[in-house]
Amino acid sequence: MKMYRLALGYLSGLLALGGLFGLLGWIAIDPLSLIATTAGLLAATLAADYAFAKVFRSWANHESAAITALILALISGPASPVAETARFFAVVMSGVFAIGAKYLIAYRRQHLFNPAAIGVFLSSLAFKEFASWWVGEPILLPAVILGGILLAWKARRLRLVAFFLAAFAAAVFGAALIQGLPPGMAIGSVGFVFLHTEAFFLAAVMLTEPKTSPKSFGLQAVYAAIVAFLMIPQLTILAVNSSPELALIAANLFAFLVSPKGRHLLALREKRPLGPGIYSFAFAYPKGFRHEPGQFADFTLPIRAPGLRGRRRAFSIASSSTEPELLIAARFPDEPSRFKAALAALKPGDSILVTEVAGEFVLPRDRGEKLAFIAGGVGITPFRSMVKHMADTGERRDAVLLYSVRSEGDIAFGGLFAESAGSIGLRTVYTLTGAGRSPEGWAGERGRIDAAMLERSVPDAASRTCYVSGSPAFVAHVAKELRSLGVRRSRIRTDPFEGY
Repeated sequence: MKMYRLALGYLSGLLALGGLFGLLGWIAIDPLSLIATTAGLLAATLAADYAFAKVFRSWANHESAAITALILALISGPASPVAETARFFAVVMSGVFAIGAKYLIAYRRQHLFNPAAIGVFLSSLAFKEFASWWVGEPILLPAVILGGILLAWKARRLRLVAFFLAAFAAAVFGAALIQGLPPGMAIGSVGFVFLHTEAFFLAAVMLTEPKTSPKSFGLQAVYAAIVAFLMIPQLTILAVNSSPELALIAANLFAFLVSPKGRHLLALREKRPLGPGIYSFAFAYPKGFRHEPGQFADFTLPIRAPGLRGRRRAFSIASSSTEPELLIAARFPDEPSRFKAALAALKPGDSILVTEVAGEFVLPRDRGEKLAFIAGGVGITPFRSMVKHMADTGERRDAVLLYSVRSEGDIAFGGLFAESAGSIGLRTVYTLTGAGRSPEGWAGERGRIDAAMLERSVPDAASRTCYVSGSPAFVAHVAKELRSLGVRRSRIRTDPFEGY
């Protein structure tokens, strides 16, 4: 399920539950006011997104605007357009503020603040109407948690969510002790706060927004800790009462200050076939662009009708910074997504925008650390970057590459890996998973990577740092097989490739 579609379904489900519980009298929510408020926010955000996109000669993202509207409906609180006209207007305007901030409070067309958070904050300044965060009602908590876990897992931000919740619990507990409560009551206050606040919703839905949060986990931890501290109930700083939206806005500002801000327009030099349905794209290496071997970057294409996933995708960089070209690679199915169709249609001289280099799937600092690279299909790209970097810099490491492909013709960058056997001592093992007979003279493995194959190919896997890259299913399977051989979780680094 695509990310936008999952988010829309999750938020719509919470709104439907809220309306149902309100109808049953279980929470103080008027279903008709909730419907009117949600409809008003959807109309406001979609219209604002269209208008601002026209003014700024950009592309409207209606799916993102709809998600912002649904989040606002869950945190602003429903208002009747007849009985509470002023409040209804303030809530609807929070949608306009949220979308406007994406265009007006931005750096190089990248918004700085979570749209829903800045929307309710600006609305409170303008109209003195404050968000109720009614999504924090205890009766909604099971649905918030279950859907939130799925959403955070899909976004690969479960670790960030868990860290935030732990930090928030510690902050609430510490504040209770400072206020003079005994430890037992302080623990009880933590449970009460978690049960009666919006912490889970904010963590899963808003804290994890990729465009306004840091990319590396170290910075994410600081970012989460800032929100956790500023969300302590009754916290007042300089006579200003904190709130979830203020806490998130402050953390967004931190994320902006510490995140890379470079944007580079790349011109395509050449598209090269690597195997059946697999192509690499070589771009002129942009001046000032920096990346470590194994990292990824966000690539944006000017697609007029991008679909639910939008115009931006993350690709591992297959090239080394020692090369004159920046290289990415992708597999193209028979029916590609709109993004992949647009990528495949690029011609030499056409441009693509690259931003936000990030990722912790990089070589260890200790060059004496033994390594195992395990790739499935196009998941070979970060390893190509690592191996090329080592070959060009003369950096010898004890490394084994186990590369799983359907057929011999699917092997990408095989020439580099063969050359690297002599230059840096890389040992490469290939396995073919496709049906049919092995090619004549085939000396590699056959079949899916399992514990037995790992034991044959990398008998000392438990003493190596194991890097696994490929589809999410491939990565999960190989990580499980590695653990069955005694490889500690801390020694397994993963880079799952989502389909595009």
